[in-house]
Amino acid sequence: MWQRWILGVAIILSLRPCLAGEAAKQEPRGWYILRWVEKPNPKGPSTQAAPADVVTFTRVLEYERSAGDAAFAALRPQLREGDVVAYYLPANEARKEILRGDINKIGYRLLKYGHLAIVVGVGGQAGELRLFSSQSFKGPNTAEGLATLREHSFHVYRLDQSTRVEVGRLREFASLAHARAGNWKGYDFTGMFGLWNSNLKPDRPKEIGHDYICSSVVAAALYYAGVELDAARRGGIGDLVSPQQVVASKGRLIPAPTIDLIAENTPAKP
Repeated sequence: MWQRWILGVAIILSLRPCLAGEAAKQEPRGWYILRWVEKPNPKGPSTQAAPADVVTFTRVLEYERSAGDAAFAALRPQLREGDVVAYYLPANEARKEILRGDINKIGYRLLKYGHLAIVVGVGGQAGELRLFSSQSFKGPNTAEGLATLREHSFHVYRLDQSTRVEVGRLREFASLAHARAGNWKGYDFTGMFGLWNSNLKPDRPKEIGHDYICSSVVAAALYYAGVELDAARRGGIGDLVSPQQVVASKGRLIPAPTIDLIAENTPAKP
């Protein structure tokens, strides 16, 4: 019963106009009372890093789905592996889709961004870039190609030291997380409600979780690839790691661990 009450309140709030006004329709805006949950940790790992190892996101590209095919064709070649895509819907469009029964769009009204993905290369298919994310009832996956972005409005964020991201480990994380999920069990419903999150700091293959939300899977993938973000507070417990919380984060570069692959793949003794 209480779950229905919470859902009802969320729907009502999401249908209200933003209290800050509707003037800036091209810029995503969440319900302002919830913006406090979207702030990165002010005492995060970046504050403990040497200046040369501090990284930050910069918005490098943006696209609105009404811009058309030509605009998207010009943008698509500029996407790089490791880019983070933050999806949004103008408030009036989000309300219309919620009224049509698409409750998945509630997040677009409550938070600044409603979905997050990271661009990764797919092994065995040279040169192919795909979107790695996690969705309800699908879990972590690379099912969507870049062409699917044509039907969305989004901003693209890029780390200022993106060349130091270990793309091989980024691909490995995406592959393993996908293999371990691939169904409804792979979505982190406790993380969606901000209770606790799956392992956000996996160093080794066996530490990669099987259930994430879209924003926590990006944060965990970047950690595995050598970037520890300031996104999570309290170790991810009692914290909704939102898409905005990720892209607003600074972070620090961390060395990848040396892994004994033989030991890593040897089953533990009962």
